[in-house]
Amino acid sequence: MLALAILCEIFLAADWYAFAAVLPFVSESLKLNPAEAGLAQGIFALTYGIGMVVWSPVSRSMTARNMLLIGLAGTGIGMVLQVFVQSYTQLVMLRLVIGFFDAGIFIGNMKLIFGWFPQSRRGSVVGIILAAYSLAITMDFALGIPLTIATGWRTFFAVLAIGTLLVAAVDALVVRNNPRELGIDGFTWGNETPQEHLPLGEIFRSKWIAVGGFGIVACTFAIAGTATWVVPAFITVQHMPPEAGAVIGTVMGLSQVLFLVIGGYMSDRLGKPFMIKLTACLAFLTALMFLWSVVTPMSFSMLVLFAALSGIALLGGGAIFALLSEKYSDALTPAAIGYAEVFGIFSAFVAPWMMGAIINASAGSFTGAFIAFAVVELIIVGLLMILAREDVSQGAVVGSPAE
Repeated sequence: MLALAILCEIFLAADWYAFAAVLPFVSESLKLNPAEAGLAQGIFALTYGIGMVVWSPVSRSMTARNMLLIGLAGTGIGMVLQVFVQSYTQLVMLRLVIGFFDAGIFIGNMKLIFGWFPQSRRGSVVGIILAAYSLAITMDFALGIPLTIATGWRTFFAVLAIGTLLVAAVDALVVRNNPRELGIDGFTWGNETPQEHLPLGEIFRSKWIAVGGFGIVACTFAIAGTATWVVPAFITVQHMPPEAGAVIGTVMGLSQVLFLVIGGYMSDRLGKPFMIKLTACLAFLTALMFLWSVVTPMSFSMLVLFAALSGIALLGGGAIFALLSEKYSDALTPAAIGYAEVFGIFSAFVAPWMMGAIINASAGSFTGAFIAFAVVELIIVGLLMILAREDVSQGAVVGSPAE
């Protein structure tokens, strides 16, 4: 089940960031300016966030398997249609459709792994799942750019579309929602609650939904901003050859994979709130690092080093969702994760669009865009330092029978 969840996450992220990986090629083909390109990448998050609002309450009655099937099938069909886009409007509309179904994949994945792993291992497992997300972005750059150069970006999108639909078929055949579906009657991890119909409003009575949301903002702003604009910045400012973008994108993605896996294990041992605050600080440092790279001439080896360090912005990514599974009962956790994603996923829309708009308004200068990136991350650090504090009165699980 973990392998299948990883596979689902890979195609969720690959479909999301495929456009970012081949942005210069699509922009040239469809005549997009930087602001339009940034909006096309970021607008995906708009319906992804709407999807979270829709899928979160549905997750209480729909199985993980069915959520994954609907999400993968809808995303795959949208990717098929995206192969044939001829205009900016068509591209934006299809990315909106794909974003909605991708949200179903994510919540279905979280529900699946929470059914298969105990609380004590969820930080590590979520770290692995999010590492698969970053691995997919890596593959978008490592494989997508060479494939696009050789055959065109439409072929790249077609490969992703076929892969997504194949994963849907595999899930239809083999996914089981929990060990009970293997015939282990009465199986339990010991932390389920019989209160399956608690009002969703209970989620917002706890501060942890805001902690999770702002934690996601720190990570997704960093991942969306860097995945979209670091390679174009290096090409423009550091005069890096376009084909070297595959190297930078690959190194950034592998860095994220490494730090997410390490951070997942750290969060099970050092505590989730601490890891979330630490990660926000590291995301701010990442923004400063890339700001430095657009104002100072550097060697290609230095650019590769920066790409290799960029994954520290996601060190505590696994801690966010594991924290929510600690603070909310299993009856509310999938919905809480979905609503926290709504808090945070807004940044995946804002980051590429805002940075693209600043670049466009400044006649192609990247300095202002990366200053804005750093300012946003600094604000999030301040908010999390205030909110993510543990105390005895907030140790209870929301929705547990003990309340």
